Order: sequence, then C-alpha cells, then structure tokens
Amino acid sequence: MPQSVDLSVKSSTPPARQNPGAACEECRRRKVRCDRQQPSCGLCLSSGVQCQVTTPRPPRGPKRGYLKALQARIATLEGTLLQQQQQQQQQQQQQPQQNGGSNTMTISPEDTTIDGLTFNDHPPLTWDFPITTDDEPTLHDLCHGTAPGTASGGSSLDGGSVHASTSPIQGFQTPSDGVGFPDSLLDRKMSEMSDGLDGINISNLMQADLDQLYFDRVHSFAPVLHQRRYFSWARSMGKTESQSCLRYAMWTLAASVSAHYQNIGDSLYRYTRRALESLDSKSMGLGMTEMEQVQAWLLLAIHEFMCVDFSRGWVSAGRAFRLIQLNWLQYSDGPDVSLTQTDWVDAEQKRRTFWLAYCLDRFISVRNNSPMTFSEQNTIRLPAPEIEFQNEQPTLTGFLSEAITVRDGIVTSTFTECIVVATVIGRALSHRQQSVVDNIYLNESRDFWERHEWINALLIQRMDVFSLNYPTAVQEADPMLLFISMMWRTTVLYMYQLMKSVIHPTDEKRSILADYTRQSTIAAKEIVGLTNKLSQLNSFKVHPLTPIPLSLCAEFFVSYHELGDTYIKQLQDITEAMHGLMSFSNLGPGLGAYSR
Repeated sequence: MPQSVDLSVKSSTPPARQNPGAACEECRRRKVRCDRQQPSCGLCLSSGVQCQVTTPRPPRGPKRGYLKALQARIATLEGTLLQQQQQQQQQQQQQPQQNGGSNTMTISPEDTTIDGLTFNDHPPLTWDFPITTDDEPTLHDLCHGTAPGTASGGSSLDGGSVHASTSPIQGFQTPSDGVGFPDSLLDRKMSEMSDGLDGINISNLMQADLDQLYFDRVHSFAPVLHQRRYFSWARSMGKTESQSCLRYAMWTLAASVSAHYQNIGDSLYRYTRRALESLDSKSMGLGMTEMEQVQAWLLLAIHEFMCVDFSRGWVSAGRAFRLIQLNWLQYSDGPDVSLTQTDWVDAEQKRRTFWLAYCLDRFISVRNNSPMTFSEQNTIRLPAPEIEFQNEQPTLTGFLSEAITVRDGIVTSTFTECIVVATVIGRALSHRQQSVVDNIYLNESRDFWERHEWINALLIQRMDVFSLNYPTAVQEADPMLLFISMMWRTTVLYMYQLMKSVIHPTDEKRSILADYTRQSTIAAKEIVGLTNKLSQLNSFKVHPLTPIPLSLCAEFFVSYHELGDTYIKQLQDITEAMHGLMSFSNLGPGLGAYSR
C-alpha cells in the first residue's frame, strides 16, 4: 500500500535580501553591493583592504527651505528685470526726441584733456532686488551680482553699492568662459557649497575652474608662477599664510576676467585684502618676506586698477615695491650665477616677480608723470623663455643692458619685450623730468637735445627689431603683443609731446619739429588701427593696462588740432574703444585725474 505523502506546506520565514547593517566604505567607493559580513565583508576580505563601516550618514539634498527661498528670489529678480526693461524702453523713446537724433561727438577747442569727452549710453542693468540679512551668507553672496566694471569696485570697503551689468561689452566679443553650468548642475553646485580652506564658500570644482581661468587669461600678462609648483603646494594642507593669500589673489583676479564668477569677486577681494593686511602686520620686524606675499600684492594691485580704484591700486603696488626693496638680495643675481644652483625655478620666479613690478612701476608712472621706484641699473637677469621655465630647464639669460643694445633680430619672449618697452618709455619719463629741472635752474638746452636724439634713435631701433621678430599678423592675434605694440607707439607720442612743450615759436630747433610731427601722426594712426583689432579679441583677455596707451593717444588727438580734421574720426574710434573697456575695467576713468 503506497504511503501517503504529506503535502502540507511548512511555515518558514523567507530569507532576507541582505544582512542588516550599513555597507562598508570600500563597497560604497566601488559602487558594488556589500554582503555586510562582520568583521569584514567578502570584497574587503578578498582584496585585503580593511573593512570600515560608518554608521551615521549626513542627510542628502538641500537644506530645509532652501528651494523655496531660491524660488522667491528668482521671482523677485524677474519682477525687477521686467520693471527695468520697461524703464529702459521709455528712455529709448525719449532720448531721440531730446537729442534730436544726433549721435555726434563734439570737442571744445579749449579742452585738451580726455575729461571733456562724454559718452551717451543707456544706464547699466542693475540687480538691486531685496535680500534679507537673516539668510545664509552663501546665498547672499551668490545672489548679489557685481558688474564687470565694478566687480569688487563697489564693495563695502569703498562705501559704495554693488551693481551689475550683464550686457556684453559694446564692440567686443564675449564668448563663453567654458565654465558655464546648466541649471540642474548649478543647483547641485550651490547645494554642495561648503566652507573653503580659509573660510570662503567655494566648492572644489569652482576652485579648479578659477585656477584654470587664471592660467588661461591672467598668466599671459603676469607670468610669475610655475604651474606645477603652484598646484603642488595648492593641494597641500600645510600651506603658509603667504601662499593662501596668493591663491585668493589669483582667484580674485581670475573672477574679474570671467562673466561667470564676477558675483563672488567682491567677496574674494575683501577677504584677500584683509588677509594680506593681517599678514603684513604679522611680518613687521621679520628679516625676510616670502615671495608669495609680494606676488599676492602685485596681483591684487592689478585687480584694483581694473575693478576698484586707481589710487588704491597704486598704493597696493607700492607695498609690493617696498617689500621687494626690503628683500633686495633675494632678487638680485651675480655675474657668476650657476645653473646648478639649489632651486633654479624658485630663483626664476623671484626674477619674474621683480620684472612684473618693474613694468607696472614704469607704465603707471609714465601716465601720471611720477618718479619711478626701480632703476634699470640692477643685477637681476632677464626672465627665461616660458617653455624652459615651465619645463624646469635651467637657462642662463642676459641682463637688461644687453637686451636693450642688441641690434639683430633675436626672438625673445613677450615678457622680455614688455620689459624692454617699459625701459625705453621709462627713459623718456626720466628725460621729461630732467628737462623740468633744467628749466627751473635755467640750464643749457644742449643736454636736452642730446638726450632726446639718443632716446629717439633707440626707440626707432627697438621698434624695428620688434616688428622684425613679430609681424603685424602675429601682433594682432596676441593680446600681450598688441599691448606692447601700442606702448611702442605711445612712446613716440610721449616724445613728441615733450619736444613740443620745450620748443618756443622763435626757437631755431622748430624746423625739426615737422619730422617729429609726421612720425607721431603715423604712430597715432597705427594705434587707432591696433585699437580696432581689439574688437576681434576676447575682451577678458585684453591686457589690463590697455587704457594707458589709449588715453595718451586720445589726449594727443584732442591737444593738436592742427593735424587736420581727420583726427575727429580717429579720436572717436579711440574713445569708443575706451568706453568698451570701461565695461570691465575702471582704469580708464581713474587715469582721467592724471591727464596733462
């Protein structure tokens, strides 16, 4: 008889999908399922890695109320923008009636400065929507936009308000920075904002973007840093205070040449300046100043020239100059310098730091006719070519006196060319100052003409060498070369203005004035041609001191009406270019106080 089969189903608990507990850190990093075995999971056991489990996990997503607060600010911004657009449309309709449809530029014959030039333009778009003070500092900083021309310029340090203008520079290309983010990614970046290394809310991704922006757009006209050395100590947690100040100065200047990061430029600037002032107070009484502290002051001075105030930038640059003089032996070279010295890259960075300060000293001094700080009679070798510098290939370079007197077409670096043109225009400035002293003491004018002919001959020779090394097409494609070319021609105008100021109507030397007039007229027209090439460049890559040659050229056209009626159109081209630069640089208006 067959046995009966028990078909009843035994009640049993279904097996769990996985063991209780949290996944280990190694499995989370590899993004694999953890079997949660203790004391070590299978993956860690097989790979020989210590199995670590972190029980408390931080909450995900934005903070409570963050999205609602952000939506409220967006709604307020849209309402403000709509209201301002309506006001601008009304102003556009009223302006043709008031001006009679005329868009001409008039110049008074008695006015010989660029202060009398006015520009008719629509008021900039401002972001003055209300933001409560009890919100997070990060949101407050991100929602307050600053304009390119006033990034960090209307800061609380100046007692001014912060405005913004998102319109592109008139007549200039403003391509994307390559660091823009879609809305979803921007929201995620904002939610990931955390305290930076020194207390500023900047994410790691934004730090990397600002570093890249600096080396893409700033390093070309301030080539003082070795990239690999910088990234090496920048990633270190043991940075010195000077290195931290330098890094924030780099970010401040990088934010001022980017449309995407100008909203944090004011915060970066205020923090950097406070940190540098604090560092200066701590350094008092010390026998040596770190190179990074000098570099930070130089970069901050350039930023202040562009975005804050001319006077403040000049004072900050003076701090850097004095720090170099206090530590002069660190920057000086001897005739027996060896390529096998302990750290050639560090010595090269110090040379470049000095020569950047040297050029800044001369370019600004020639604009306001102030005495120069540094002498060209020094024992500091010229900077090595950029490729050798970045590749850490020790190169023995010559001294400035050798580069000035060379007559063949040896191709040098753009930085060396900038040093040479700064030296020549510095000699013209010294020539002018000496002529003022001679005039006071009624000295003979023979020395004046000997100096004038010597400097003018050197000027023509160096301009020919520069044109031979860098053809016109190469100059127009490189912002640094374009600025150097403008400065060569500006030196011609400077020499002409000096000579005309000392020649009297009855002077026998007046016969040679015609040759200098022709030479300066050609130089002024060439500056106008180079100015028109600025519109073909990325506006954020234009040399920050470009308003200096433009303002001197504008004064030349305004002052000398006998050159003909064609100067009006050329002057208008110069002033329009200066107006375009004013959208992201305050140096042009600041120079108006020093017009002759």
